[in-house]
Amino acid sequence: MALPVVAPGYRAFRLPRQEHGLEECQDALACDAERGRFAIADGAAESPYSSLWAQLLVDEFVRQSDRLPSWTSWLPSLQERWLAACGLALSRKRPTNAAVPWYLEPGLNQGAFATFLGLVIADNSWFALAVGDSCLFQMRQGELICAFPLTRAADFGNAPWLVGSRTSPIEVPQKYGLQQMGDCRPGDRLWLMTDALAQWFLIQAESGGKPWLALEPLVHATAEDAVAQQAFAAWIEGLRAARQLRNDDVTLLAVSV
Repeated sequence: MALPVVAPGYRAFRLPRQEHGLEECQDALACDAERGRFAIADGAAESPYSSLWAQLLVDEFVRQSDRLPSWTSWLPSLQERWLAACGLALSRKRPTNAAVPWYLEPGLNQGAFATFLGLVIADNSWFALAVGDSCLFQMRQGELICAFPLTRAADFGNAPWLVGSRTSPIEVPQKYGLQQMGDCRPGDRLWLMTDALAQWFLIQAESGGKPWLALEPLVHATAEDAVAQQAFAAWIEGLRAARQLRNDDVTLLAVSV
């Protein structure tokens, strides 16, 4: 894979639901700016070890060398790692040689689930791979020129497509996965967001607003990362208090070309 002429810059933010710690956040993100690879995922809270599954997904996508790797090439080994990690986590919580509690077996058999969005910037272009409602928005000269994979606020629902830790890798692209590509120009901004913030973004844009103007100060802030994270948290809590944003884990990844 050819590297971008200039490695893109980025800034990442993550915040859990209200009254939850960051360690309880089901969202995950990973970045390798030098190789132009970025990914976010949103674990389904109802499934077991979904935050682990989300983190495995983003980490592995960023490590891959293929521009958009086929699901069959990287998902099976990742699913094995998830299952092994679950077994290790359970072994630490139960007596030696004790069986997995019966009430945990259905969940482990069904697996963990997460939405996924992977982005690669190379050769003055971007390439994206998505499952579910984590979204990519491309800005150019103050205008929204692309939304992927969802394009309307009404497209969000309670049952997005998900990639599972026990799902057949063959089924993912056939039933759930989408791909998109576009060109990159100097000054472009690519925003990656998990569902709650992505839905807010589209609601604001559809009503004639410019939600990216509220995001830009977070990216341009010269403060230390911890201070920028605090500013992001305060902004998100303000949206929640105003009932403009539903109470959910939030991840924002801003990539500058």
